[in-house]
Amino acid sequence: MTSSSVTVPFTFTDRDGRLRAKNRLESLRKTGLIDARRRLALDSITRLAAQTTAATTAAVSLVTSDRQIHPSVYGADGSDSDLRDRPISHSFCQFVVINDAPLVVEDARVHPVLSQHPAVLEDGVVSYAGLPLHDPDGEVLGALCVVDVVPRTWTEDQLTGLGDLVTAVETEIALGLSRRETQLDHQRLLSVLDGAENTMIVLANGEGVVTMMNRAAVLALEHDSASIVGSWTLGDLARIARPDVSSASAGADSGAGGAADWILEATDGSHRVISVQVSVVQDVNGGVEGYVVVGDDVSARRRTEHLLRETVRQQEIVVRHLEALDVARSGFIATASHELRTPVTSILGYTELLADGAAGELSSSQSAMVDRVDRNSRRLLHLIEDLLNLARIDATASDRVRTTVDVMALVDLAWEGLQPDLIGRDLGTSIDVAEGLVVSADALELERALLNLLSNAVKFTPDGGSVGLEVRSHDDNVTFQVTDTGLGIAADEQTAVFDPFYRSHTVHAQAIPGSGIGLALVRRIAEDHGGTVQLESELGQGTTVTLTIPG
Repeated sequence: MTSSSVTVPFTFTDRDGRLRAKNRLESLRKTGLIDARRRLALDSITRLAAQTTAATTAAVSLVTSDRQIHPSVYGADGSDSDLRDRPISHSFCQFVVINDAPLVVEDARVHPVLSQHPAVLEDGVVSYAGLPLHDPDGEVLGALCVVDVVPRTWTEDQLTGLGDLVTAVETEIALGLSRRETQLDHQRLLSVLDGAENTMIVLANGEGVVTMMNRAAVLALEHDSASIVGSWTLGDLARIARPDVSSASAGADSGAGGAADWILEATDGSHRVISVQVSVVQDVNGGVEGYVVVGDDVSARRRTEHLLRETVRQQEIVVRHLEALDVARSGFIATASHELRTPVTSILGYTELLADGAAGELSSSQSAMVDRVDRNSRRLLHLIEDLLNLARIDATASDRVRTTVDVMALVDLAWEGLQPDLIGRDLGTSIDVAEGLVVSADALELERALLNLLSNAVKFTPDGGSVGLEVRSHDDNVTFQVTDTGLGIAADEQTAVFDPFYRSHTVHAQAIPGSGIGLALVRRIAEDHGGTVQLESELGQGTTVTLTIPG
């Protein structure tokens, strides 16, 4: 507080721009007091303030950025109209707002700052005591002040009483704001209900009697609201639904429960499915205050769900058929391959006999024919072996017996099996195998996978190129990396080459023989061993395939 001498940091200039603060001015607007010329609820407070302090005038003063407005003024002589709305230049209360602190002046005529103030020179203010008024959020809105036209010594009791009355004014402001928010909430609720064109909303009291329903509910129920509101219960509404929807009736009768479908039959015979949720509104003591029923028309959604369920059912049937076909395919491949193996083996045996002269000396043209038969028979036998291996892996993967396999010995066997493919070829070859590597594997299957990778590298690498094998240990795994400088594989085909019987466009274009089973077999063997196979390739630059097997 300050009297004729002002104490720091009290200031008489709005250095921080508090008078123009957006939040403060918005709060002032919300009170609704700045637009009123008289607020009777405050008059008893200003009258009591004047009587308590024996002042000639008491006022509730709200300060905007350019004016001070008095929603309540009490003057001893009853003439207060000229004080109800004054420019900010005539306001002492602005300094209470600027400082958010009380201002007490005993004689403004001798005050070092206020002596030349218009309120003193024009309005005859001599003594003043004002305490700040706040809204519930702490924004300072103005002051409760008392004014006199003679010098006054404001006593401690008078100022304490004035402070008690400030509490009463702030309470009235808080109540006014609360009423305003309640009105706004009511208006918002009405807007929401009116705007919910596709949502049925019904309100009921604690006894379940319908008290309000929106237009969407009227349209859904096909009943006039006047015939329902005040006379129907939620149970009555639920019974409009198809009788077999017992969950909806039970939930509505009890006023609780989860979502339930109400199936409503329209006058034209069509049906609508309304998904209804009944919520209980409770008071602070847990008593039932009322119910809120919210329903959405889910007819289209339910039809879609039915179609989806039917589609899933049909897909399950298709999957079962496909699984049966896959079993049949595997069985056919295994049977056909096994039946083909015997005659092909016989053909190879006879070609060897013919080549050895068992049927007489062969001419050069006859020898060439026998060689061609032998070469194609071996290719066919290789295809049959791959088919048999695919079928065997699919059928017995879970029963596979693993043993500890010496990797160096495994590589030697695979490399030995590759030698017929290298005859007559001009290829650079390299092998780099780390010593002491072992894996837990099916030795025959792993040898076949490695041989397939090496055979592919040789087959798809033109003469003058190179094929290499590097075997290393990495993170408890053993990696077999086969690299070639051959044709390479286009980026958009690098995933498909692992599918059975797939052959790339480049291979087709160059008429390179093959079945497209090799990489599919390698992937099956890798997965069967808990490993992986990865391919990196660039068209025309070569391919690197990495087979990783757990150690």
